[in-house]
Amino acid sequence: MRYGFIAIVILSTLGSCTSSDNSETSAARNSNEWELQIMDSIRVDYLGSVDGGEFRNGKGVIFDFKKNSLVEFSENGKILHQQSYPSEGPGAVIYPTTLRYDEFGKLYGMSFLSWLYEFNPDLTLKRQVDMPFLSISNDGMSFGRNFEPWNDHLIAWYPGRDGADQYDPFFFRDHFLLEKLNLTTGVAEPIIKLPTTSRYTTDKYYERAHLRFGIVGDHLYLVLNNEPLIHSYDMADGFRYVRTFTFSPSVFLDNGEHTKAYEYISGSRMLDGRISGFYPRHDAIFVTYTEGISEDIFTQNELKLPKNFPKYGEFQRHILKFMNTDSVWSNEITIPNKIDQILNIESLAQPFYALRNDEWLGEEQDYLTFYKLKLVQK
Repeated sequence: MRYGFIAIVILSTLGSCTSSDNSETSAARNSNEWELQIMDSIRVDYLGSVDGGEFRNGKGVIFDFKKNSLVEFSENGKILHQQSYPSEGPGAVIYPTTLRYDEFGKLYGMSFLSWLYEFNPDLTLKRQVDMPFLSISNDGMSFGRNFEPWNDHLIAWYPGRDGADQYDPFFFRDHFLLEKLNLTTGVAEPIIKLPTTSRYTTDKYYERAHLRFGIVGDHLYLVLNNEPLIHSYDMADGFRYVRTFTFSPSVFLDNGEHTKAYEYISGSRMLDGRISGFYPRHDAIFVTYTEGISEDIFTQNELKLPKNFPKYGEFQRHILKFMNTDSVWSNEITIPNKIDQILNIESLAQPFYALRNDEWLGEEQDYLTFYKLKLVQK
């Protein structure tokens, strides 16, 4: 099954021009056709793995799973701070794979087991941020954005309230999706229900989904990674659901309805399209996604085997699209395979950073390389 959507191209009505040159100049200025350019690369003199990361306001931070450490660096590649943590005992930090700076530069981390942490400016642990109940989660995301600082609160994907099991096939239908934690009082309350525009509110079975979200002002935008839908909520009005809209991918493969619970087809017989990154911002909403791999190609190339996982990029495109403030979507911008994980996109006007895919390039280095990227209007 494919999600196919007809892209609607909205042409700005131009006034009469005195020459064809003026018409062409005006049309170019109003174009929503873009390309991704590599402006530069920065070298960070650190030898290790990158299993999570964030970049905001001129500095970045990465997490190394093997060393259980954080490394903070400047936009020029200079290491600012580096800190390793014990995984048990006093001062323990258990694998903070997901990282977020708030608007003031304060760093928070969340482990794949849903432990929450606040760090000092030098990356030493300031405190563990306690929730009033334990989460039932064993597979958190590293670069998936599933918690955000907001107005002296943390908004987080933290399943487990009242014993709810996120692995239940109807979890998204039956439960609140996020928790709002007051960082001062420690009080948490459940927020956000999935709207009926999502297939996951029905009594049918589908491939297990993962949640991502972002916040702009008092508006929260949420996606499930295997549906090409964006759900918006008004946080100033009791987290009221506002609307659902699509980013209209030309290709977004999907294996459809399942016959039973806990049936995993994607990654076994084919590969679904997947949202890989989601960045709502004041001037645009950015989505990155992979298109998926058909069953024939998946089988012929033995892509089920772990040794062939790095070949996925040969058979599917990695795409970036964004919706501007006029609610017009850009063209589908191909992300080259030599670009690995994007750390963040802060705005359309700013450059952003992504890890270089040394494995794809067949290069081994004793340092890390990040590309400085920019979206440029055609």
